[in-house]
Amino acid sequence: MKKLSLMALVSAFIMTANLYSFDLIEDTFDFIFDDLAKIIGIVVIIAAGVYIFKKYVNKKDSNSDDR
Repeated sequence: MKKLSLMALVSAFIMTANLYSFDLIEDTFDFIFDDLAKIIGIVVIIAAGVYIFKKYVNKKDSNSDDR
């Protein structure tokens, strides 16, 4: 009986460890891809803002040179 309960305890521990490691791997991928997507989105928005700002400044400079 002791051997059976010990085997059940060890089996439960192994299954719990495996489930936890799969959850850890899934959480890691979710963290990487979600945060990477946010960072790329922020960089694209900043780049678009800088492009529009430079275009506006260059247009303003070219208008003042014509006068």
